[in-house]
Amino acid sequence: MDKAIGSLDLNRPELKHETAGGARLQNTNVLKERLLEELVELDKQLEILSLQGENIDFSMMQTYKEMIHSRKVLFNKLNC
Repeated sequence: MDKAIGSLDLNRPELKHETAGGARLQNTNVLKERLLEELVELDKQLEILSLQGENIDFSMMQTYKEMIHSRKVLFNKLNC
């Protein structure tokens, strides 16, 4: 049983500052800045969508929310 559970860790990076593919993330400042820029832009787009009155595209709003969430999760992981 331990071997089966251990095999689930195959795609985890060995180090905290390493991607699943093994690329090192020693200087994450550029990535963090890019994520913040994208978060601001996505938040603006979500706000514009929500102000469209009767023609609100709820599926597009959900897509923006998911994109914002995934970037926030990545940003928070980079700050650990």
